[in-house]
Amino acid sequence: MDAVSLALLLVASFLSSIMGTMAGMAMVIMVPVMVFLGIPIHIAVATGRFSMIGIGLGNIRMLSRNQKIEPKYVLPLSIAGTLGTLIGASFLKYISENALENIIGVFIIGISVLALFEEKLRPKGERHKVTFRHHALSALAGFFIGSYVGIVGGGAATIMIFVLVLAYGLGFHQAVANQKAAILPISIIATLVFIYQGMIDYRIGIPLFIVNILGGYVGAILILKFKPIWLKFILVPVSIALAAKLIFF
Repeated sequence: MDAVSLALLLVASFLSSIMGTMAGMAMVIMVPVMVFLGIPIHIAVATGRFSMIGIGLGNIRMLSRNQKIEPKYVLPLSIAGTLGTLIGASFLKYISENALENIIGVFIIGISVLALFEEKLRPKGERHKVTFRHHALSALAGFFIGSYVGIVGGGAATIMIFVLVLAYGLGFHQAVANQKAAILPISIIATLVFIYQGMIDYRIGIPLFIVNILGGYVGAILILKFKPIWLKFILVPVSIALAAKLIFF
């Protein structure tokens, strides 16, 4: 990758890490951008997932300090999610490049639509008493989200926020804070699988990782100040356009 392309990728990564912290769509943007800049789709998914750890490290401390993260919400999602991502990440390299581009494109469009109408779909009830049934629902969702992270990844944060609201009745900001804590170990496990398979391009991944730490920190500061509903109206059209390029071009 030449210097100009790398610079464009770093700028896109910094902006997407800020917006991803606030709206949960960083990988939805990053994977298509990386493919557009000439990075093979499998390398883009694996390297992008590695760089997402930087976002987690950049925002989890700020969010945990300002928003209460509770293990009872995090553990079912993260434990089941790590098992799911082991399976998903292990199968990634066996999917053909064309098929993977189509799969990711279709999922990105679906996640984008879900994110756009998330406010209308989200139940308005208050937090309820947590029972085993709620943990079981969270764990089941976590397993499938983990599998999704291992293969596609983009939009997993949006789904996880939705699960936390549905399963436990959390408010938006607390769901975001707990989602960050739950997704981090899932991303780490997926990254370890990709490292073992030799699918990460560290020449790109390390600069992206560093940039994402900064972007995640900035995004965490911003999300504590206001609810970024307006971001979706920017991210959704962009992500759908990028997904269309993956599928049709």
